[in-house]
Amino acid sequence: MPFGVLSTKVYLAVPFYEKEHAKQLGARFDYDIKKWYIMSNHPNLDELQEKWKINTEPVILTGEDRSYGGNELFIDLIPITCWFTNVRYCTDIRDWDRLRDCVYSRVNNTCECCHNKTNDIEAHERWHYDNDTKTQKLVRLVALCKMCHTSTHIGLAGIKGKGSEALEHLKKVRNFMNEEAIEHKKQAFQVWNERNTIEWNLDLSLLTNNGIKLTQNVSPKERVDIMEKHYRRFKCSKV
Repeated sequence: MPFGVLSTKVYLAVPFYEKEHAKQLGARFDYDIKKWYIMSNHPNLDELQEKWKINTEPVILTGEDRSYGGNELFIDLIPITCWFTNVRYCTDIRDWDRLRDCVYSRVNNTCECCHNKTNDIEAHERWHYDNDTKTQKLVRLVALCKMCHTSTHIGLAGIKGKGSEALEHLKKVRNFMNEEAIEHKKQAFQVWNERNTIEWNLDLSLLTNNGIKLTQNVSPKERVDIMEKHYRRFKCSKV
């Protein structure tokens, strides 16, 4: 690099399972936009860019039910039998980043529930559950701030020791009295317990209909096996 030219960040599409390899090669994680990068003066820049090339073609999601679930914050628990096999698991990291960018940009980095504008925003999947066909179908992607996303997954928040904080945020955003929040949580867990008894088919046609190829196709039985394997690892990491 010529003298006087500043080194800049060059972003990479690093899959989660390759993050340790990326670290070893000098990549770093930008927590503001949740992407890996390498500095432009890195000696292996071209090689790393080719290895983890970012797809910059924008995604325009059509066919979403943008009204599904409304824009109110609510507890939205994922059945145990569906854990670890979400959109991110089933798509290439390049496509997942494109999907997130689509979700964030269309709301200008504004949480769709509390309306707080922030760079610390995350994509949340809204699912429709058909008990007759035992199908979990992706119908919408929404942008949530970190705290709204934490409250939405209040069960996981509890495991991480943030259950009380998540409940307080829910009360604040929904203007709930404490009794209302407790009842809302109770009902959410009742639905969750019922859904936990079913091995769900996964319908990601919202993605495939918009040109997103799936890297994983999982049967209901495979989803349960994946859940059990990853959950064992999760529990061991907490010991």
